[in-house]
Amino acid sequence: MDIIAELRKLLQEVGLESKVANGYNQYWPLAGRIIDSMQYTELCVAVEEHFGIRILEQEQGKFFVRSLNDFKKLIEEKKR
Repeated sequence: MDIIAELRKLLQEVGLESKVANGYNQYWPLAGRIIDSMQYTELCVAVEEHFGIRILEQEQGKFFVRSLNDFKKLIEEKKR
């Protein structure tokens, strides 16, 4: 499973155009650049539902998970 590709699909579900979601560098921060705080929260919920994991509210509130790559690492850790 290509987690980054799945995350890009979820970005589209929260309102990003496919061109933006697919072309955005996976290491760059998401919030404040291509998504706002509301879309960030929607993305966290979508990730939780899609991957069957729980993202701690503490991590969300601090934008601990900033990039697609951060989401990928968290998903991989929680799936172990």
